[in-house]
Amino acid sequence: MADVRCFINGKEHIVPLTLPATTTLNEYLRETVGLKGTKVMCHEAGCGCCAVTVTHATPESDRLETYSVQSCVTPLYAVDGWQINTIEGIGSQKKGLHPIQERVAKFNGTQCGYCTPGVVMNMYGLLHQKPKITAQEVEDNFDGNICRCTGYRPILDAMKSFANDGNIPGCEAIDIEDLNKNLCPKTGETCQGKCTRRLDVQVNGARWYRPVTLAELGKLMTDYKDKKIRPVFGNTSTGIYKKGGLCDAYFDMRGVKELYSFEATSTTIRLGAATTLTHVIERLKAHQEKPGFSYLSEVCKHLKVVANVMVRNTACIGGNLMVKYWHHEFPSDVFTLLECAGANLEIYDTASGQKSITPILDLLTKLKMGDKVLTAIILPSLADNVHYKSFKVTPRWQNAHAYVNAAFGIPVDGLTIKGRPSLVLGGISANTIHATKTEDFLANKTLSIGVIKEAFALIRDELKPTESPLETSAKYRKDLAGGLLYKVLLGLHKSRGSKVWSGPNDLHRPLSSGIQTFQEMSHEFPLKRAGPKMDAAVQASGEAVYVNDMPKVQNELYAAFTLADVASATIESLDASEALKLPGVTHFLSAKDIIGENHYKFGGNLFDMPQHEVFASKEVYYNGQPLCLILAETQSAANEGAKRVKVTYSEIRPPVLTIEESLAKDMEFKHVRKTVVVGEPDEAWSTVDHTVEGTIRMGSQYHFYMETQVSLAVPSEDGIDLYSSTQYSDMCHHAAAQIIGKPFNYINITVPRIGGGFGGKSFDPALLSSAATLAAYISDRPVRLNLDLNSNIRICGKRPPFVAKYKAGFNNDGAVQVVDIDFASDIGFTDQGHILTIDAATYMDMSYFVPNWHWVGRSMKTNKKSVQPVRAPGAVPSALIIESIMEHVAKALDKHPMRIKEINLYQNGHKDIYGHILQNCTLKEVWQRLKDVAEIEGRLKQVDNFNRENTWKKRAISMTACKHGIQFYGPGFGATVSIFCRDGSVAITQGGVEMGQGLYTKVAQGVAYVLGISLDNIKVRPMQGISSPNSSITGASVVSESSMQAAIKAAEILKERMRPIREKFPDANWKELCMKCDANKIDLSARSFNKHELFDHPVFNYNTYAAAATETEVDILTGESQIRRVDIMADYGESLNPVIDIGQTEGAFVMGLGNFLIEDTKFDMETGRILSDGTWNYKPPTSKDIPIDWRIHLLPNTPNPSGIRSSKACGEPPISLSTGVLLANKLALEYARQELFGKKDFIPVDAPFTPEKAHQSVGINESILMM
Repeated sequence: MADVRCFINGKEHIVPLTLPATTTLNEYLRETVGLKGTKVMCHEAGCGCCAVTVTHATPESDRLETYSVQSCVTPLYAVDGWQINTIEGIGSQKKGLHPIQERVAKFNGTQCGYCTPGVVMNMYGLLHQKPKITAQEVEDNFDGNICRCTGYRPILDAMKSFANDGNIPGCEAIDIEDLNKNLCPKTGETCQGKCTRRLDVQVNGARWYRPVTLAELGKLMTDYKDKKIRPVFGNTSTGIYKKGGLCDAYFDMRGVKELYSFEATSTTIRLGAATTLTHVIERLKAHQEKPGFSYLSEVCKHLKVVANVMVRNTACIGGNLMVKYWHHEFPSDVFTLLECAGANLEIYDTASGQKSITPILDLLTKLKMGDKVLTAIILPSLADNVHYKSFKVTPRWQNAHAYVNAAFGIPVDGLTIKGRPSLVLGGISANTIHATKTEDFLANKTLSIGVIKEAFALIRDELKPTESPLETSAKYRKDLAGGLLYKVLLGLHKSRGSKVWSGPNDLHRPLSSGIQTFQEMSHEFPLKRAGPKMDAAVQASGEAVYVNDMPKVQNELYAAFTLADVASATIESLDASEALKLPGVTHFLSAKDIIGENHYKFGGNLFDMPQHEVFASKEVYYNGQPLCLILAETQSAANEGAKRVKVTYSEIRPPVLTIEESLAKDMEFKHVRKTVVVGEPDEAWSTVDHTVEGTIRMGSQYHFYMETQVSLAVPSEDGIDLYSSTQYSDMCHHAAAQIIGKPFNYINITVPRIGGGFGGKSFDPALLSSAATLAAYISDRPVRLNLDLNSNIRICGKRPPFVAKYKAGFNNDGAVQVVDIDFASDIGFTDQGHILTIDAATYMDMSYFVPNWHWVGRSMKTNKKSVQPVRAPGAVPSALIIESIMEHVAKALDKHPMRIKEINLYQNGHKDIYGHILQNCTLKEVWQRLKDVAEIEGRLKQVDNFNRENTWKKRAISMTACKHGIQFYGPGFGATVSIFCRDGSVAITQGGVEMGQGLYTKVAQGVAYVLGISLDNIKVRPMQGISSPNSSITGASVVSESSMQAAIKAAEILKERMRPIREKFPDANWKELCMKCDANKIDLSARSFNKHELFDHPVFNYNTYAAAATETEVDILTGESQIRRVDIMADYGESLNPVIDIGQTEGAFVMGLGNFLIEDTKFDMETGRILSDGTWNYKPPTSKDIPIDWRIHLLPNTPNPSGIRSSKACGEPPISLSTGVLLANKLALEYARQELFGKKDFIPVDAPFTPEKAHQSVGINESILMM
């Protein structure tokens, strides 16, 4: 065929052959077709926001399949003959929303909305695959959609409402059969699925083939034997291994019918190599009840946690094995499972045209696959006495590669192993496959506790894990392998003791559920009414426009940074000559081209910022620092050009990357050291009965907003129109103006909704805004600068890690009298981050009354990017510290931590650390009501009983509290309310930024309440610098309320202007009233400003109070855990919108559990490069990491006299409650240590408290194993 054709949303497209062969479907949809509803973020098949559904015929049966894929890795030229549906194709506001879009909006399943189209399209594909889907299947198949905002619960509820067994209110299945028209690219009629086309086209720089027979494929491989080729199927491995470069030819394997074959006999099952993992699961599941194939149930269970559903839909079993062939270090679950089962491979030799059968192990040890094709995998039946068990231990529950995976096949007769077992492990090293010495030892052994202990010790001794900064420690992986072997051997002992009976079992996660209770204030409706965000529907339909969704402007250029690849050096030269030779590259810009000032941060009335260069002029301070900018006609050309800039350094110095090294080298920013003394701490030590001391550590969390940093600068007739995804428009405005030496009014800045922020778009967006503005000014062309995920993580600041040494003095009853804390925080290469050290001091007491404090905060310099605020930047470290201290005190007194905490809780009449007497302090009430509603006392007894009965699984309940001070910082926020007289519709613009927190909705609710009109009459428009100049940063949870109050004041001005006309025409409807006001020359536009002021407290306007009870369960043998139940009680005053505020609570809590259990930033200690710069190695929580049973209650009848409209801020406070997840896990492990070793010691707190840290804190060895 001479062309590539497909249908997109029912319209035929002839794909141009001028695009590079590596072009993805996502790039084509967004950049060529202009369908921006399909988002993009990771380019790694790891986040799900790019999901679309595809329908095509499969060669083996010509039947149609519809399923969801990650368009960011789907090759464009592979879609010939496909029907593609994007979010725009299934529903819109004009044509009507699809039921999935309606449901996710109704259930408040959107916040920033950037992930929402991908969520919708994943469900759309699932319903095509499983029209009668169950609630469990829904939860199992949302493993590929990351959402940083919502906490997942409302998304899962929305999708489970389609389940045929769902118990979700509003649950209703839909008829999916008519939703996909399956238009045939060949005939234009409804596709009958009868054609798979051969393809042979010359694309930009390469040849693209789709052979339809094995013989054709063989001939192509022979013809290109001396060329660089790439076989392509799902292409999902490019999300991991990205440096393959361009090839001479690409072979699309999807058309080769022989690769899809399937055959099942009484002794074997033959799977064609092109069988997708989804189909592998389906086909094996259909045969798992047959004699000899019962082990397939274990294989299927394991395969369901390989990658994510959209990867499994497209990746084939042969492709997975070939990735293992080319990259032996790849921890392939598929290989581990098949090798343990003794699978064989069918190999086609293209030179001879012959097929042969070989053991799968030969793929890694003998075979040279350069001229061969893997055509099939053959699974044998296993004898009835073979006990087959597999494991996968990962940093999170879903969509993560294994620390260690394992499959054990052990033939047994009673307790005797008959012959040699098969012990296969992945994740150990590139060359480790079998634990051969342990296999030899166990051969023909009769199991006893002595044999088990010896095997445990032997497997740990023989394995030699490869050390890597991205992997867990070698010791953990060795210990974990021993623990997994113990699990499987223990499982063979059917008469094992009751206390160890649960030892072999994995943690079981049942279907999740949630309960929310709240109070509405009907007399102020639509204000204080619970409901989804006003823009939920536009987000669910993909019609919400973010900066990078804005249509391409004529003559637009794309930009890309060249980044430093060392962390501390002096730049000698930048040579862009090779970059400028590339087709499409137009400009090279560096510090020498800057017209105005080369920095993008500044001091002002809110923050005192040290200068940060836009482009490094001489010195490099961190790996990832921008050095220069390449402009090009396409994004791919700009990216390639940026890579080709040659950087020469005259001096490269070893980087300082840890707090300990910075302390040792005396690199503290001493001029900003913060010391706080409360009471008389020196005297207090002599009055206490006991002391404890220890060290607490926390790592660095990346914001993981779904929309990466982006700015678009467009020259206009008298300036530059700047569009930025930022929380701080004023800083972007300032930086853009000063880099080109122009006044502020030269820049017209607009900030549409942003795709998540969490503090990460506070300061760093100014870097992009200034660079894009400079580029647009010099080139006199529009310039779009959008960071890919890898660059975004490398360039941008993160949550600062800290090390805190503490000492606490307390009385016999547990009342803490004095605390001393030495807090050292890694703030990067400038002292900017000292404001976060100060913020930690501000929140150091959190919820607990301690009369005497000595707190020293050290801001440490390292060769890292200056840190940025991350959700509750001060409260998160301080909560972890003080909650840990309370837990340590409890351990010293041999009491449950809950008892100690409730003794020390703040209550009315207490003075806080500022000497302010607390009034309206509901913390005690919140705590007690939570204990009652969560039935804590009864559940503590249940936990104790469970722990007495189970040695290798332990549970614990932790309670945590939150007193989060809220400050209306900065000058304040303004709003303009305009009424259009002819129809009475209302438009509002204001100074805050909508980033998922419901700002637009709350603003509209307030105006609707004042004017007495429907929300349908109101629209809130994006923030613009001309109407909201000098706007402060949108952060710290207060801007929704403040902007709403400004809008309310403006609406009250309008209402007062309209009052005489209303009195004159009392019966006029709203539209008539507006017309009459216009006729009477009433100005129907008003602006007001909500000035921020402190009242009677030196720091805070008021406190938000909350508490959480968290129950977790830990597998002692692996370190894995799950959150069984979380109950939260929160005092949010009179919530302006309870549904939105509960959504903020859930999102904050899940972001916190990521910080405390999973997420950390890893560095190459020699170069300073961030290694965890993508979804393969950085893992925020997914939908199965959330609490199984999640209950949130808003305290009723508690108006806040110091808040706006009696409300309280809620975006940041709940994150500190998630310290309870870490502390409950740690408490469970302490129960285990007490049982196993008789020790009642306190396990130090080290966040994130990963499975590795959890497991290693127990100290398991062979001496404590039991049967």
